[in-house]
Amino acid sequence: MSTETLTELQPSDSTENYNKRKYYIVFDQKTGKIKKISNSQQEVPNGFMQTQSWNPVCKHIIKGTQSLKKYGMIWDIQEEKYDIDYRSTTLMIESVNNKLQPFSTEVDPTTSEMFVKVLYEDSKVLVEVNKNNIKSIKNLSDITEISTSENKLLDIFITKKLDPDYLIDIVEVDPLTLFKTGKQVVDLNSDITSKVDWSNISLYSKSVFNNYGWALQSSLNQNQQFLGTKRVLQHNKPLNNSNININVVDNILQIGSDISEQEIYYFEGKNNIRFVVCDGNIDKLVGAFELTSGQLLQKHSTLSIGFDWPENPIYFTKTIT
Repeated sequence: MSTETLTELQPSDSTENYNKRKYYIVFDQKTGKIKKISNSQQEVPNGFMQTQSWNPVCKHIIKGTQSLKKYGMIWDIQEEKYDIDYRSTTLMIESVNNKLQPFSTEVDPTTSEMFVKVLYEDSKVLVEVNKNNIKSIKNLSDITEISTSENKLLDIFITKKLDPDYLIDIVEVDPLTLFKTGKQVVDLNSDITSKVDWSNISLYSKSVFNNYGWALQSSLNQNQQFLGTKRVLQHNKPLNNSNININVVDNILQIGSDISEQEIYYFEGKNNIRFVVCDGNIDKLVGAFELTSGQLLQKHSTLSIGFDWPENPIYFTKTIT
C-alpha cells in the first residue's frame, strides 16, 4: 500500500482554491468508482489511486447527506486532472473541441471507446463501441439514454494517410443505432472503394471520446470467428481466406494459423480457446479440444485428440478459459 497522492497540485489550484477545504479521494482508475473520501491523505490499496479535490460535494458525502454511489471520478480533459462528478445514465455526445481526433492502428480494441474495421473486400465499415469504457470516462453508472445536439458527431472521416485535409469519404454513423446494438455496419461508397489505396489512408473523428482505434481487414466473415461464442467455423480453407486452418490425420490435428500478435485481443486476455466438434450439425456432438493462444500465434502446430474425427465436421468456439 502507499499514501502517495498520484495527481499533483497545480499552481492554478493553489490560488483558485486557497480558501476551500481540500479532500482526498481514493478510487479505481479503470471504473471511476470511489472507494473513500477523507479530509486527510489515505493509504492506497493496489489497483487504486488517490487524488485531491476541492469540490464541496465531498463534504456532503462524508456527512452522509449525499450518496457516494451517485458519484464517481471522471477525467477532465480540459483541466487534465481527475475530479468528482455526478454519475448519470444519460450519455452526452458532444465534442470537446473543434480538433479532429485520429484513429490509431496501435490501439487494443478492448481498451478503446470506439473501434473501426475497414473491410475492403466487402466495401463496408464495422463500427463498434465499448460501452463499459465509455461509462468509465463519462462517469456514467449505465447508458440508458443518449443526448446530443448534433447527429454527425460520431461520423468517421476517411482521409489520405496523415492528411486530414485530404478527404476521401465520410462514414455516417447513427448514434442511436450504434449504442442500441453496440455495433453498426456501414456501406462504403462504391465509387470510392475502387479507387482507394487502402494501405494509404487515415481515419479521424470529432473529439467525443479519448481512444479511437481501427484496423484494415479483408472481410467481415473472416474476422468475426473469435468475437462471439458458439460461432461455427469453416474448415479446410486456405490461409489467405481464413485465420485458422485445421486438417486431421489419424486423430492428429495439423493446425495452420495466420493470426498475428496484433489480433491477440480476440482472446480477451484469456490463455485458451475451446473448440467443440460436431458431425454435420451442432446437435451431434463428437468431442472437444483446446488450443492455447500461443499455439494459434504459430504458423504450424499439432495436437493429438482423444476422439474419432467425423466425416462431416463442423466446429465452433464454446468457451475461453
